[in-house]
Amino acid sequence: MSLYCPPDLQPAAAVDPSNRDCLARIYLGKRRPQNAPLAPNFSLRNFNLCLDQMLSLKLPVNYYASAMGEALAVIHWQANVDGYDIEFVLGSGEVPVNPPDKPVKVCVLSEITNGWAHTIHATSTPLDTTMPAEVKARKLQTTMWVLDFNLCSRWNEPIGWQQPDVLIEQLVLAFFENDPYYPPPLMERELEQSIWHSFHTSYNDKAIEIIDALGKDERLRRLPGMFLDACVARERAKIEAGLGHGHRDLKG
Repeated sequence: MSLYCPPDLQPAAAVDPSNRDCLARIYLGKRRPQNAPLAPNFSLRNFNLCLDQMLSLKLPVNYYASAMGEALAVIHWQANVDGYDIEFVLGSGEVPVNPPDKPVKVCVLSEITNGWAHTIHATSTPLDTTMPAEVKARKLQTTMWVLDFNLCSRWNEPIGWQQPDVLIEQLVLAFFENDPYYPPPLMERELEQSIWHSFHTSYNDKAIEIIDALGKDERLRRLPGMFLDACVARERAKIEAGLGHGHRDLKG
């Protein structure tokens, strides 16, 4: 709080009951403008954690990107959901007495109706390797939660081989019309390029694993790669049109 809350607001923020809980959105696709002032509407429960802040805190952004790619692959190819307007947030909890080999998990919470409502768990590389000693003493683990599925749409698998371009267009639209959680492709900085690579690799590997393990139609196997290529192609077109990285057509 002392880093990102304006000093004159810190006393009130410290006693605000809503700040007992922290919901930090993971904006891998956004840096704050250099020398930007601190947000006057600071709230821990509604906090946008941008890439420059993650880097200053020495958070493992490549692990976040990998976990995000894995989670989106589960959403796309296991749940058959487009992921429109979902949120990726960080939370923490006590480490279990007998933790699994990969104690940090991605939790995907569904709020979709029409007879489909369940939780998907996808393990990934431990997300936090730099926790302060006082936090480590509490034996906490970091968890990435995926929330807010109320605007998502499901797709039926036959569209994947009957109209693959239509499906890919829908998935790409959902990818770019979201808030800047995902790392965008074609960034100039080498660091951002590596973050996209982590997301890209994790997404593609997990998607193929799901399609093979669930015995889905083999004609779906080429679609995860098509999705990633289409994301790159769209980003290139927007950059060449002078619209910049991560441009959103519908939400501005």
